[in-house]
Amino acid sequence: MKETILWATKIGDPDYCEQLITNNPEHIAKAKKWALANGYDRIRIAIIDLSTPIDFSKTINQKTN
Repeated sequence: MKETILWATKIGDPDYCEQLITNNPEHIAKAKKWALANGYDRIRIAIIDLSTPIDFSKTINQKTN
């Protein structure tokens, strides 16, 4: 199962302030137009495969001696 998500960031906001606009694939095109018309300037579409477990081990900083 895959999830399609449209993310957007408001003009002037830092990149980490991304907001979820829609996760309905049928509404992506309209939602993208809406976001651009309503003060968002950075648009990103993410497709996440929910059938594959996320590997968080790469996010841990492991010290080696």
